[in-house]
Amino acid sequence: MPCEWLRGPNGEVIQIRTTRKPGRLMKCRFCNYNYREADGKLCDFPVAEGKTCDAVMCPSCAVTLGQQDTDIGHGMRKIGDTIDLCPDHRTKAAVRNGKIVIL
Repeated sequence: MPCEWLRGPNGEVIQIRTTRKPGRLMKCRFCNYNYREADGKLCDFPVAEGKTCDAVMCPSCAVTLGQQDTDIGHGMRKIGDTIDLCPDHRTKAAVRNGKIVIL
């Protein structure tokens, strides 16, 4: 990912350029495939108040349900963040009005 887009507390849009390097080698928790960190996904299924599953997975094991603007603290929001689910949670949630809903 070459950059990320954020929205500040006053509505301003900020672009943060990230490295073009592919990152370290990671292993998918579900299929043991080796992939580069920049290509990986984390599961967004809510497991507790303000916490998500965060299972590390390759793009093949992830299911992307949609996009949302994610609160990252201090009034900042990440724009167009993907909503990804791992194989354990892909049938337990849906997206309605841009938010994850547990089924």
